[in-house]
Amino acid sequence: MPAVKLLCDAHTALVAAKEAVDTQKDTARAALDAHTNGVVKPYENRINAFLDAFNAGFTITETKHGYPGGIATSSYQLVINNVPIDIGDGKTSAGEPSFKNTLSAGDRTTLALAFFLAHLERDPEAANTIVMFDDPFNSQDAFRRRQTVHEIMKMAASCRQLVVLSHDATFLKELWDKAPHSERACLGISDQRSLGSKLSEIDLERATQGRTATDIDDLQTYLMNGAGTLIDVIRKMRGVLETYCRTTYPSSFLATDWLGDMVGKIRTGGASHPAQALYDELDQINGYTSQYHHGENMGDITPDQIDPVELTGYVRRTLRIVNALQA
Repeated sequence: MPAVKLLCDAHTALVAAKEAVDTQKDTARAALDAHTNGVVKPYENRINAFLDAFNAGFTITETKHGYPGGIATSSYQLVINNVPIDIGDGKTSAGEPSFKNTLSAGDRTTLALAFFLAHLERDPEAANTIVMFDDPFNSQDAFRRRQTVHEIMKMAASCRQLVVLSHDATFLKELWDKAPHSERACLGISDQRSLGSKLSEIDLERATQGRTATDIDDLQTYLMNGAGTLIDVIRKMRGVLETYCRTTYPSSFLATDWLGDMVGKIRTGGASHPAQALYDELDQINGYTSQYHHGENMGDITPDQIDPVELTGYVRRTLRIVNALQA
């Protein structure tokens, strides 16, 4: 029957068209597989090289690609103490080792930075690209901070422009010191109350006075192994917090404000003060440290007994405020 023949011919044509499309898909997938195999392993190796440079203590392995749902994706495993650990997903139980429960905050930051740096190295348009790092140093130790500075400065030489955003003035100061004088600028966001926020040039030299990288390192070292003179640790806590507040809220505090003054200004400003979210922590730390630091005068420090366990808790809280809690 003519009608049936037309239907059969149409079916045959559609089957042939489907087979042609499937052949094209197979060819395209084979080409993509070949390309990926030539990229994934070197990419994995470079990421691990960065992790080694950061003294991360872990690597990635078994980097693979797949097409779940027809979408190209990649996966990998972590290797910690020579034990491979799957990344896991939303269905992974809390008791099963996975990405979310085996890496510290500092390690996760380091891994993300290694991925980003490896990607930038392979970007053919890097020389024409504006690269932005948003708080690249966060919850990491002193060595990783220095290595992060080193890697960022290497990247600055191979891209069109580089922007680094951070709350850590000491970290920014290390970058600033390594950047060519004619090619650097430092801007801060200041609160203008009803007028909103404003970008303005800031003086990093002044912003980091009293809060050196050594002070942060010493607090982190005390937190790790209890090393250091206890009364000196308390002094450094106050200096670190004072400089952090002056740097983060330049329009709210004066260069002559001590920690007690800052707590008082936040209290007076109430909910409208830009640093209100820090009030409770700063108030408690000020209350604790002031008993050993009468009148903000180092000559008045008393020899009162200091509880190392209590001090450790306040050091941890201090480092958390200034985004320098060690990994």
